[in-house]
Amino acid sequence: MKGIHSARKADSAGAVRSESPAVPKTLRILIVDDDSAVLKSLHGALTVDGHSIVSASGGRMGIDEFRTALAQGNPFAVVITDLGMPHVDGRQVCAAVKNSAPDTIVILLTGWGQRLVADAGALLHVDSVLSKPPKLRELREALARGLRIKPLGDR
Repeated sequence: MKGIHSARKADSAGAVRSESPAVPKTLRILIVDDDSAVLKSLHGALTVDGHSIVSASGGRMGIDEFRTALAQGNPFAVVITDLGMPHVDGRQVCAAVKNSAPDTIVILLTGWGQRLVADAGALLHVDSVLSKPPKLRELREALARGLRIKPLGDR
């Protein structure tokens, strides 16, 4: 009887999931980081998940890439950016993205942990904060949370 009960839970959970709004399988994602190893790692992992990835090696390049794509009518659904970068940091990237396209999902990567939480201004333009390097499971969860917040027609 216990096995049947578990199967019903799985079935009802599956039914709930199937009734949820459809989430696009392929997202257009911009990754911004000054560390080429992080760019390569995230690019590979997210490409395997079926997403279209563009990488930018620094904050200024990321902002330029984002604005160019937006102007060309091919916007990014998600921007994943490192916080600590020279010249143009992640705060500036997040602000530029949200000021240009407020519905874009922004995920901030940081190795600074709890110090960031104390800096409320750093989180002003951010949908999710992940420790660096991010675990793939946590990154996928952050994407799913961001997509649930945004109306499907706005992506």
